[in-house]
Amino acid sequence: MDADIRQLRGIGMSLELLRNRWTYPVLVALRSGPLRSGQLLDLINEGNARNVDLVGARVLHEKTLVTSLHRMEAEGLILRRVEVQVSGVAPWELTSTSRGLLNAMGGIASWARDHVGQLTTTVRKHRGLPQEDANPATSGLPPLNPEQHYWRVVGMALVILRLRWSFSVLYQMSRGPQHPTGIASAINAGIARNRDITGKRALSEKVLWDTLHRLVDGGLINHQPRAGQFASTARCTLTASGYALLGALAPVGTWASEHEEQLTAIVRRRRGLDDFRGP
Repeated sequence: MDADIRQLRGIGMSLELLRNRWTYPVLVALRSGPLRSGQLLDLINEGNARNVDLVGARVLHEKTLVTSLHRMEAEGLILRRVEVQVSGVAPWELTSTSRGLLNAMGGIASWARDHVGQLTTTVRKHRGLPQEDANPATSGLPPLNPEQHYWRVVGMALVILRLRWSFSVLYQMSRGPQHPTGIASAINAGIARNRDITGKRALSEKVLWDTLHRLVDGGLINHQPRAGQFASTARCTLTASGYALLGALAPVGTWASEHEEQLTAIVRRRRGLDDFRGP
């Protein structure tokens, strides 16, 4: 497997790592130092309240947090500092692996800051939130400090990237204008070459169209059939924003290449492929 293919595969596995709703908030909350579970719960819910214009009435509950923490511990993203245990409760902290992943997100943050208006509209639409009061500066929310804004915009970008097929579609589109059916065929051919981490899944026509619509809404793809033309015969093209986002993911790919064995094991375990032997 050459270096470029390994990096692309790694980006896909990294996004799979972040697909769970609470993984990213936990990582961000722990970036400044160890926290016990109760402190984590309070900090994440404070962040939800601070970003209510993007997340709505979302609340993290203790049971869900505990489940997420144990899964992340098993995957090597966090660990418990038993040596500083207080009142029977040991704090959680990031591993060097997850700290490296956060450090690799600088390119995503830069891209997201440049496209924050489009991202805000897209995320709110994706989550079924009204577009009014989408601007935090006029919504009555307290202003964010620079660090809070940094992680907010990264989180907005991840909402788009965590769609299961978004990265695959964007990468395929980077090869030039294509018809939707050609995109699906090429992606499914790539899936067949990576059965060790994809298992028996495939990109269906329905899911492809849903993904394309979301990426068009996000300003990442152009797909504009002419009058009287079937949508399936109109070519899709990647926008400048889409190309820029792929470039912003390069540091994540580099990080993933350095942790390929761990990522592969995590993805295979998540997809129940430990005993998978092919088609």
